[in-house]
Amino acid sequence: MKEKLTRNIGLKILSIILAAILWLVITNVDDPITPESFKNVPVKILNADVINSLDMVYEVVEGATIDFTVAARRSIADNLSVSDFEVTADFAKLSDVNAVTIDIKCPRYGDDVRVTDGLYQVMKINREDLVNKDFKVTVVSKGEPAEGYFVGEKTASTIITVSGPKSKIERIKKIVAEVNVTGASQSYSSYEKLKALDDEGKEITSNLTYSQSYASININVYQTKEIEMKVKTIGSPQQDYVVAGVDYEPKTIIVAGANDILNSTSELLIEEDVSGASENIQKEIVNLQEQLGEGLLLAGSDNSAVINITIEKAKTKEITIWPGDIDTKNLPANMDLTFITTGPMSLKVVGPAEELKSLNRNSIKPYIDLKDYVSGTYAVKVQIDAGTYATLADSPNISVYLTSKGQQ
Repeated sequence: MKEKLTRNIGLKILSIILAAILWLVITNVDDPITPESFKNVPVKILNADVINSLDMVYEVVEGATIDFTVAARRSIADNLSVSDFEVTADFAKLSDVNAVTIDIKCPRYGDDVRVTDGLYQVMKINREDLVNKDFKVTVVSKGEPAEGYFVGEKTASTIITVSGPKSKIERIKKIVAEVNVTGASQSYSSYEKLKALDDEGKEITSNLTYSQSYASININVYQTKEIEMKVKTIGSPQQDYVVAGVDYEPKTIIVAGANDILNSTSELLIEEDVSGASENIQKEIVNLQEQLGEGLLLAGSDNSAVINITIEKAKTKEITIWPGDIDTKNLPANMDLTFITTGPMSLKVVGPAEELKSLNRNSIKPYIDLKDYVSGTYAVKVQIDAGTYATLADSPNISVYLTSKGQQ
């Protein structure tokens, strides 16, 4: 029996070896080992509380995703997907330089899948103190309201607390909520997502936590109206000087407000003091909104105004008038008027040279004001309504007699 087993032993061993080789050849031909690559695979972080417990936060600066290649038989490789792998970074093993080795496992196939490229990769992080800061919400609008309407106050009633790395919090210029006002014709409320912006208006998106991600916004929408802008001079220039002209732009502005306020508003009057002036005055009103009354908003594109006031040497002109040239204002209805003065009167008119050229006894429109006068004899000051800038150097008196109607 022993002889039978040992007979041709070499041949038998060779047969076994050849059979194994043949099996390997057949196997590798039918189901060869092939590579399979995976790109941008997210790395799962384990034990992040290790950092959070220190009142710190982290930011991944390298290794948030990785690429790697594995080798497996074709029957396995063809069925592999990212979900078959556990790609993790355990912060419990974080080094002093804030780096940790990334672990790649394939629980489904175990040792039948072998990482051939990308096995030794690390995740690197920055960590900082956790900081909290409160912000008011700034509301910005996009789009245009309906024609004839203006978007006024946009308010958010809540204060937002933002948490994050100190360096990120220090970069925040403002927290904004953006509302779309396209076609709006009445006031309304909306619920808008918040975002953080830096000094350049760029959004800061990572590693920030908000006490609430959305805020309730109130948007006031008003009707608009075009009104005149007028400039009036007050005070008197230096002696022997007069105001010769006032020019300004714009002549009209667009305002917005509640309907009752708009209905009672027809103009914006700006007063400019020329007291003591002896030369031209040029002035820019940078912010017209400050000139508007309460409840009105500047709605047009003209936010500023330019005013030019011409000051020049005063000229005089003597104009002779007669009592018949004089008009009466505010003569009581129950009174009769008789002029006692019957002869001519000389009026000395002061003003800009160009304006004085066209003045005469008719165009200066002389008048007397008899408001609150009763029966009697009076010396009443003569006044004129000559033009824009011409005035009397002094006001001469004219004698008049007032009697009640029906009396002799």
